Amino acid sequence: MKWLNQSLLRRLLVSLFLIVFLGFGIIGIFIYKSTTDYLTDQQRQDMLRQARNVNGAILHSEQVTPEISRTLEQIGEFSETTIWLINKSGEIVASSSKQELFIGGLINEELLADILEGKTNIQVMDIEEDDRPMLSVIVPWGTAEQIHGGIILHSPIGGIKSTAQNIREIVLWAILFGIAIVGLLVSYFSWSITKPLKKIEEAANEIARGNYSKQVEHNVPGEIGELINSFNRMAQTLNNVEKERDALEKRRTDFIANISHELRTPLTAMKGFLEALMDGLVKDRDSQQRYYEIMYRESEYLNVLVNDLMDLIKLEKDEVSLDLYYVQLEEVLKKVALNLQPTIDEKGNQLVVDAPAQLPPILGDSMRLEQIFKNLIHNANKFTSNGMISIRFHYDDKHLYVDIGDTGVGIPDYDLKRIWERFFKVDRVRGKEGRGTGLGLAIVKELVQLHQGSISVESQIGKGTTFHLTFPLDLQL
Repeated sequence: MKWLNQSLLRRLLVSLFLIVFLGFGIIGIFIYKSTTDYLTDQQRQDMLRQARNVNGAILHSEQVTPEISRTLEQIGEFSETTIWLINKSGEIVASSSKQELFIGGLINEELLADILEGKTNIQVMDIEEDDRPMLSVIVPWGTAEQIHGGIILHSPIGGIKSTAQNIREIVLWAILFGIAIVGLLVSYFSWSITKPLKKIEEAANEIARGNYSKQVEHNVPGEIGELINSFNRMAQTLNNVEKERDALEKRRTDFIANISHELRTPLTAMKGFLEALMDGLVKDRDSQQRYYEIMYRESEYLNVLVNDLMDLIKLEKDEVSLDLYYVQLEEVLKKVALNLQPTIDEKGNQLVVDAPAQLPPILGDSMRLEQIFKNLIHNANKFTSNGMISIRFHYDDKHLYVDIGDTGVGIPDYDLKRIWERFFKVDRVRGKEGRGTGLGLAIVKELVQLHQGSISVESQIGKGTTFHLTFPLDLQL
């Protein structure tokens, strides 16, 4: 039976063929039995009626007369039956058959006793002179008060068997025809079921080989169609998960490569200067002092890099909690500007703040807001020389807006979307003015979003860059 279990189509065909065959078979047997019983009962009733008619015709005669013999012959010929007339001794005294083979014969005593008691009897008899089985009806001859003997009608039951045989053949042909029709229908419906299932199987094999973009095209309605749609949704989900996994893997690889590069450069420089100092290659104090200053700057850079990394990791893992209270942003800006003023003056830039009177406070973390503005103003100053850095405030009923712009070198359009990526350094494109970790803007974006705000940027090469920040005035705690 292994061949049967290997195919759904085979199992459907065999199962439905068996159901049809058994169904038609049971129905055929029932029809055959019912028809045979019905025909036999009808023949019994007809013969019983004929026997009573015969008794009515000879009811008042006690002896067999030529007239009675003719009557028996006529009735027997008309009804195609054989009629015997039995006296009280159980002897056959007359017959509808022109052959007198049965005249003088005796019937069994039990049958004779039933006749004399006035009982009617119906049974199948075997007559020695006739090899056909006969259906026989026995009725008393005479009246209930005076019984002269009995009347027996014989009729062959071959006609019933022939009719039943015809019915059996019709049922058999109906079964064969039904199986053929059902076979075609079952084959079609089974094919319509197994074909999309085969497509699903092929698609599942493709997905197992790593092709998560595989989809099953179909126009199948109903449950099979829903199954295919669910399979396609599952495949799409797996494909999205795989893409996210690849993106995460790429980010992880890029992160390792970037952090390795960022660490290698200052460490290599520090190692080279330390080796020179340890080997005594630098002997004058001015050169030694310069080497110490370079190593100090590199160590400061490493410290900033590590701090930025820790901040970014905590922000992305939602491990940073804000110490919220109402803050005046212009006061925060003044503090940041005061700290950065020396570097701004060093680049020959001018810082302009445009804030309306009675600027509404926002709910925020003062230290984190300082970190946001320090990064943005530092970037603006780094890529602007002898220009202007402008900070403008405006607000409405729900939001406070801050625009931080510069007149620096600008950012190319194809890099605007990448400036929020970790370790992406705009200075690779805009020149080598200054040095950064490439994490500042990523941290800024996370901090702004942590304040339930938003940040965007617009820039033109040679004209400058402007960052647009939005903070809600009704921050939800």
